[in-house]
Amino acid sequence: MQLLLYYASYLYFLAVPVILWLMIRKDWRMRKVLLGLFLAFLSVLAYARFVEPRILLVKEHELNICTAAAVGEVRAAVFSDTHNGIFDNAMPVRRIVERVNGLDADLVLIPGDFTYHPPAEDLPDLFAPLADLTAPAFATMGNHDVGLSGEDLTRPLIGTLDALGVTVLDGGAVAAEAGGQPVNIIGLPDHWGAQRDGDWVTPEPPAPGAFTFAIEHNPDVLEERRTLPAFDLMVAGHTHGGQINIPLVTCALTFACDTLRYGYSEERRGNLFVTSGTGMVGLPMRFNVPPVIDMLTISYGPC
Repeated sequence: MQLLLYYASYLYFLAVPVILWLMIRKDWRMRKVLLGLFLAFLSVLAYARFVEPRILLVKEHELNICTAAAVGEVRAAVFSDTHNGIFDNAMPVRRIVERVNGLDADLVLIPGDFTYHPPAEDLPDLFAPLADLTAPAFATMGNHDVGLSGEDLTRPLIGTLDALGVTVLDGGAVAAEAGGQPVNIIGLPDHWGAQRDGDWVTPEPPAPGAFTFAIEHNPDVLEERRTLPAFDLMVAGHTHGGQINIPLVTCALTFACDTLRYGYSEERRGNLFVTSGTGMVGLPMRFNVPPVIDMLTISYGPC
């Protein structure tokens, strides 16, 4: 059904001249109005299908976070939910990498959902541009990567990313250097995948006293998991910012507003930043939520 909608969308370009011809030919004013409204509706759908998914924004965010760590600053580029696979209008990884490389980032954080039903043998070609990232990249898995829904691509995807120089922290932690200071990066398992498999783990930060990132695909872990590691900022994705963001309607009909949909928030259990991603699932469209790379400039230290 998803691919049927994807290819059926090309009928828009046949429908436009037909509707315009009918509007010119018909004398009944109300019919012209109705045809005009129908054409406007189709044009909004066409924009969401053909235009907005190819708009790639970079949004700068300056965060001040109180920590026990020494005073420092780190610049982290964040993108997620690329969902490369069956939809050819998903944002190409090459474009994302080119933009990230121009941001002077210390780190690149990718909180999962790389895939959307691609054959496992296509993974090396789909994600080959990640090898060109100039900053160290760290990632974790998302629900679509671990087979919720679709094929479980965890092993081939981790193998592909490792070969491309992306450090996958699916239940692991590493210490790195950023801005001349040590930082910890913890990668948590996908929340839904861990519910299915019963393998939730919370690794400890390897560098005591250093600023600590936690990467988790699903921000719901802040409310739904009893145990979480110590962290200063959790970076998540999953929500797509609603993907098709119609005021009131999106929040009423989807899970996107069950938690923070996009941006930074000081939550009860810790600081959270949610990125709205670059790709699509379900419908091959984005509306009022263009693909985005978030550039976080984080100043931290005792307050």
